[in-house]
Amino acid sequence: MSDDLKKLMDILSDPALNNSVRLGILLALYGLESINFSQLLKILNITKSSLYTHLQVLEEGGYIRMIKKFTAVGPRTFIEITEKGKEVMKQYSMLVNKMSEKK
Repeated sequence: MSDDLKKLMDILSDPALNNSVRLGILLALYGLESINFSQLLKILNITKSSLYTHLQVLEEGGYIRMIKKFTAVGPRTFIEITEKGKEVMKQYSMLVNKMSEKK
């Protein structure tokens, strides 16, 4: 097994990251840095309870933080990527790009 593949598998062995929905959430946040719950719900097209469960797993892993903010239209939950989340997505993206270039 190549070193890059081993590193990628090490990243994906984290229970918080071995789910496609959670990985998608982090990839979206890596580009956006912050998004509100409703926007993320529309993008992912999953139930509120399912989204909340995925967000809890990512927050417990230290990859995101959920912040309640009051806006003109009422309270909203915003999801932000943490430094740990940014770092793991940077590594993930780099490894995937590196492996795709080897083809």
